[in-house]
Amino acid sequence: MVGLSLGEKNFIQGGIAQDIRSDGRGRQHFRSFSIETGVIPQANGSARVRIGSTDVIASVKRRGGEQLSMELSLALQRTLLGGKSGAGAGIDLSTLKVVEGKTCWDLYIDGLVLSYDGNLLDALAIAIKAALSNTGIPKVEVVPAASPDQQADINISDDEFSYLDTSGVPVIVTLTKVGRHYIVDATLEEESQMSSAVSVAINRLGHICGLTKRGGAALDPSIILDMISVAQHVGQRLIMLVDSEIAAAEARMADDQP
Repeated sequence: MVGLSLGEKNFIQGGIAQDIRSDGRGRQHFRSFSIETGVIPQANGSARVRIGSTDVIASVKRRGGEQLSMELSLALQRTLLGGKSGAGAGIDLSTLKVVEGKTCWDLYIDGLVLSYDGNLLDALAIAIKAALSNTGIPKVEVVPAASPDQQADINISDDEFSYLDTSGVPVIVTLTKVGRHYIVDATLEEESQMSSAVSVAINRLGHICGLTKRGGAALDPSIILDMISVAQHVGQRLIMLVDSEIAAAEARMADDQP
């Protein structure tokens, strides 16, 4: 809980009303952010994202299993996996298949919050997108069984990998309502003044992949529709920035390898 004086609260709310926030941003502007990939050598994919003083790490581990599963919060799970049938998934689930109808790669995603200065869900979504981009899927050779009562042999390569196509993985844009206005990428102090917030998952086509609300205050449907429209506009800009930062992070990691 952030303890603010009445003067500080009025300063934050007044700045948002005038579209000049305390750090100089407008209501629809993100803070600058940075992405590092491959930050956890023991993981199959990992990334660290800093947005202001919010600092998070996402890591991906894979293992063979009999069904696809991801341990994520419900909001992030819907964003990545789509509906129950897999329709609308952020990644092509068929790329995780090893033996048709029998074996696939399970991906387990962990998020670690190192420091928090607002907008946690958006930061974690960027980190997960970057960590998935960094995740290698080993080349697998399946040798058919000699007879029906035997199992096929599965040879897993130690040095040949393919990488997940994360172009369809959305970002999350959270709009936080403070007074009569709403802002993107709220700081911790700004969040302390919010009445409600709506988080919208947006892909590169501008499609809505998920939506969640928090906070006790009710929102008029027309306001929610306007917030979604803003999230689509901001989200498509954000995806271009995130993809560019991921590509730069991967290039830096490749240059650092012997």
